[in-house]
Amino acid sequence: MYIDRIIIENFRNYTSLDIGLSNDVNVFYGNNGQGKTNLIEAIYYNTIGKSFRNTKDADIITNFDNKDHFKIITSVKNDITEEIYINYNKNKEKFIKVNGLYLRKLGQLMGNMLSVIFSPDDMNLIKEGPSVRRKFMDIAISQIRPTYYFDLIKYNKILFQKNNLLKSIKYGKISEYDDILSVWNAQLSEAGSSVISARYEFINIISETASRKNMNISFRSSKKEENLTLLYKTDVSCDIVDFKDKKSIENELLLLMNERKAKEIERETALYGPHRDDIEFRLNDCDLRKFGSQGQIRTAVLSVKLAELETAEKISGRKPVLLLDDVLSELDEDRRRAFVSNIGDVQAFISCTDMDSVHIKDRNIRFFNINSGHVV
Repeated sequence: MYIDRIIIENFRNYTSLDIGLSNDVNVFYGNNGQGKTNLIEAIYYNTIGKSFRNTKDADIITNFDNKDHFKIITSVKNDITEEIYINYNKNKEKFIKVNGLYLRKLGQLMGNMLSVIFSPDDMNLIKEGPSVRRKFMDIAISQIRPTYYFDLIKYNKILFQKNNLLKSIKYGKISEYDDILSVWNAQLSEAGSSVISARYEFINIISETASRKNMNISFRSSKKEENLTLLYKTDVSCDIVDFKDKKSIENELLLLMNERKAKEIERETALYGPHRDDIEFRLNDCDLRKFGSQGQIRTAVLSVKLAELETAEKISGRKPVLLLDDVLSELDEDRRRAFVSNIGDVQAFISCTDMDSVHIKDRNIRFFNINSGHVV
């Protein structure tokens, strides 16, 4: 699978753009603030229907000449997906078409085009709190198993209802609550078991691959073999449940919720379930977040992204596109060479300030000079 053309209208600083792309490596280069990241963002947007920059859709529309919408069209080759079209307007309406057919729900976009992105903000995957790591799992799994997205939506809706109930109980708005709370617990544990099972499987697969990638990059850059491990942390214990058996997970979650109703009522929130999950990164059996150097953390994130790329292809049977937003320039020469040698034969999009910084052996590279929202 590769993208051979992208059309953009009123997206960030691009009023109009229509370019053909290489099926191998595409490099967007130019000075800072010219629109290189915006192009990477547009490609990613058509993967999941959202930006990776934690911004509102309305803020993406070109902010001059009173534009009222943005549009992105990606043409895809060698795949079941041939074209993805997204149009968003200021009335907060988003229209999505895949192969000419309108999608009723955003979740139906998942899996039509696969992409893995690595940007400077991805260092937060290890440095920041659990919500960042849960988001990483959710986006990665949703692309390769689109049903997971709907499992997650279902879980979050039930969680919202249960939390409202707990608040009502705490402040005396509901006196007889045992039966109704038990119903919500049963529904929440059932929905949560699907989320936990998928996350456990994903982290187990990606951990093995990331460990191999990290060993390779760290040895080439520092001549040290560093063992990276990813551990999935959830409320149910692997000593008690079989993570391949959703019913086993469901029963254990339900037991936790029912046994500790009083605690949840007192806190006014659900305390058990996948909304509290995390990933622990360990390097040579030490907590990487607490004891890792900047270089070790960077290498670990590089390794995880490469593992995500390989895992997506392994599970889906389709090659994702790789999006690298201004990251190669932040790597030393040894890490850069080790990283690019592990990319594989996927289509890659790279943004950088200096075209000479991109050296990838045996690849056909097409360069695009970006200047003020134009390809020159």
